[in-house]
Amino acid sequence: MKVERLLAIVIMLLNKRRVSARELSDHFEVSLRTVYRDLETINAAGIPIVAYPGASGGYEIMENFTIDRQYLSLDELVAVIAALKGVHSSTDDKQIGQLLEKIKALLTTAPSSLQGNAHPVVYDFNPWGSTPAIAEKVNKLREAIEKRLRVRIIYTKMQGDATERTIEPVTLIIKGYVWYIYGYCLQRQEDRLFRLSRIADMSVLTEEFSPRPYQIDKLEWLEEWDTAERISLVLEFAPRVLVRVRDMFAPEAIETMQDGSLLVRTMMTDDEWLNGMLLSFGDALCVHEPAHVRQRIGDTVKRMAKLYE
Repeated sequence: MKVERLLAIVIMLLNKRRVSARELSDHFEVSLRTVYRDLETINAAGIPIVAYPGASGGYEIMENFTIDRQYLSLDELVAVIAALKGVHSSTDDKQIGQLLEKIKALLTTAPSSLQGNAHPVVYDFNPWGSTPAIAEKVNKLREAIEKRLRVRIIYTKMQGDATERTIEPVTLIIKGYVWYIYGYCLQRQEDRLFRLSRIADMSVLTEEFSPRPYQIDKLEWLEEWDTAERISLVLEFAPRVLVRVRDMFAPEAIETMQDGSLLVRTMMTDDEWLNGMLLSFGDALCVHEPAHVRQRIGDTVKRMAKLYE
């Protein structure tokens, strides 16, 4: 346990910079005397730890010290490479590419059996059939973020209407396989989240902006970002679309009936996407509730039938 604790202390110091002895004592549930002995052991092992006195004092690793490969196992390095490859697949970010090459270099002395590209998990955030357009937007927005430049975009909302916005970009977010830009919208005078695939046009302006206070360590979807109403749906699907239904809905929302049909109870946003999704199932779907969605789908089907009379 002591060896594991020593390694954990090194990693904590590398990640958090300065840490007090009391914080280390509380975190590892050991005495201050044990912490001091551990720090002496780490120092004797060649990792230079500097002590700073005072109220804001503590311990940190010397500024120019760099972590050596021996502090990460080969499996851990391979896992990091696999994750970076996944991020790099969705953007040609040069910094990520350079970081990937640097970490790969740490494996140059590894046994040949561990130098291959195989890994139990493949991370690929690039959706099937995607184009380089998203990567180009990502790179332009990244540059705007770094230089603190405002960006003018033409944004198409779910309902299909396009609006011009000027934003102060803060950070790029990839959620699942979808890219978003999070920032301050000058038109709405509030923080907003924009999906990159809905940005029809974009130009980086020469106007600089001062950073505003943001707290997005844990990004949560805000209700005001979605103006459409969420409704309760009761849907009945034919057995032949079982796979699609399981792909689209949570297991707890699906009930298998005696005849093999699937009854789904779920909550969804009442918008044009919902209409298109429901119609995509054709005669394999019957909408039971709510009544206004059932009526709307029925009317749409009737209008479609007239086109083929």
